[in-house]
Amino acid sequence: MVDEVPIQFFQSVVAIELAVTGALPFQVRCFSPREGTVREDVRLPSATLRLAIAIVLGATLFGSLLAMLDGGDWTAAAALLIGLAVSILPILLRVLPPIRRDLRTDEQGRYVLVTVVGVIVYVVLVAAAITLVEL
Repeated sequence: MVDEVPIQFFQSVVAIELAVTGALPFQVRCFSPREGTVREDVRLPSATLRLAIAIVLGATLFGSLLAMLDGGDWTAAAALLIGLAVSILPILLRVLPPIRRDLRTDEQGRYVLVTVVGVIVYVVLVAAAITLVEL
């Protein structure tokens, strides 16, 4: 059995992470100014969330580059898959229907089950991918 992961895996992680890095900060409005919001009900992300996004994106990207340089093993591949999954999760949550209640009518969203099932399926697929990488 080969002890190293093929370098193409890490190159693919870099390519996907660069695409996520281009889209994610705009999805969560990281670059929107604090004082110039158009609507009062628009909440901007906290500085902690911005820092967490930067850490996850940077760690995944530079971890993948380091794994390419050192000839990454299966543990590095699994860690990078987890980082990639965490960095894609905010985009997935933005695409799925919201879970929160409507403030005007105080009704629960109609498609809460779709969101919950979607996140569960995503977690199962990520766990299956990590399991397949470790085999």
